[in-house]
Amino acid sequence: MTGDFHIAFANGSESISATLVQGVTDLTKGAISPTKGWELESSRTARVFSSADGSTIYSLNYTVGDIEKLTYHGGDLYKQVATIGTATPLGATATRFTKINEQIGSVHYISGQAQYDGDTYTGHKVVASIGILDLSTMTLKEGYNNNIEVVMDQELVEQGYNITRIDAPVLSGDKLYYGAAASKFDASTAKNGVTDKTFTLVVDYNDLSNATVITTDKVRGGTNGYRTPTQHVNEAGEILQMVSGVNPETEKNEVHIVKIKDGQYDESFDFNLSEKLNKESKSNGWFYAKDGIGYIPYEDMTTPSKVIGVDPQGRETTSHMWKLARMDFNDGTVVDLKVPDDLWLTQYQNAPVRGNKLYIALAPIGKEGHVYIYDVSSTDPDGTKGATLTGTGADQYFIGIY
Repeated sequence: MTGDFHIAFANGSESISATLVQGVTDLTKGAISPTKGWELESSRTARVFSSADGSTIYSLNYTVGDIEKLTYHGGDLYKQVATIGTATPLGATATRFTKINEQIGSVHYISGQAQYDGDTYTGHKVVASIGILDLSTMTLKEGYNNNIEVVMDQELVEQGYNITRIDAPVLSGDKLYYGAAASKFDASTAKNGVTDKTFTLVVDYNDLSNATVITTDKVRGGTNGYRTPTQHVNEAGEILQMVSGVNPETEKNEVHIVKIKDGQYDESFDFNLSEKLNKESKSNGWFYAKDGIGYIPYEDMTTPSKVIGVDPQGRETTSHMWKLARMDFNDGTVVDLKVPDDLWLTQYQNAPVRGNKLYIALAPIGKEGHVYIYDVSSTDPDGTKGATLTGTGADQYFIGIY
């Protein structure tokens, strides 16, 4: 059973959601039914991670803050062997969780509060809560901190820039890099607005000290993503980071992959996905295969929007059609891959690489689809269709392979 894949399925796009996971030995054939599986603890769609050998699953019960560890015993048989509540030590129920490597994960949250001197706005105080989770013992390592004051250039602080969310961290050298959602506060309205810069939170891994911010204005948008990873460390130790946001000059959505090198943005590197595709696009994250090749689900803003579910308040949510592209950072090219119509990948979480092949579950909500298998070294837009993903009811969808 070691070496099996895991495939996860969710019920409910934004409302109260169930998340099921099941093990699969061979993704190249057969049929996978979303009606089978082990139900993970989830009040919203669970955030799922797997050990490299597939023997263990880690899952965050988002909005509750509990992380469970399960061992895999074949098919839909899992056993919960440990759980940890992070809400109390980190002071927030909406903590997020990312598996960093086989030894540790990060549990993280951030918030900001406008500061005033009398009636004069002086900037935001931004405080992060971060804990390093030992995956073997499922305990927070010594030094977790729910009151890490984030240092930003004072001029930016006075102008109202502040970080509102962090996620998708990676470890490079002795520092953790967290993707960030940022805003610019308008003191006249007392509201946050769209930023014209891009931010990353950098923290010393050893003791979670020196919480500083690096920034660039060469691209604009968020780097935290949603449930898909946004950052990857390449073979040279550089961080490749996705930025998705609105270009203020064109007022259109753009997706970029940028590079962080030696602790700063390398402003000579900008892989503009939207320009290369020649279409307005958005994304929540991407997957690094190897050797300068990545795969990115993106929302094609040139397609008509459709109702795909409801938000926590019961209001209808809409989306444009999602697609998938192969990015080659070596020669700067993009291949728009042939995938099913009517995909919705807003909440898609993971696509693993085994050997030289990437595996991704692609099916329209509530409809039949397939596991698509792509040869990483090939530029062929046609992937191989593997196992059939059987469809079910409305507002139900596959969220990842692990």
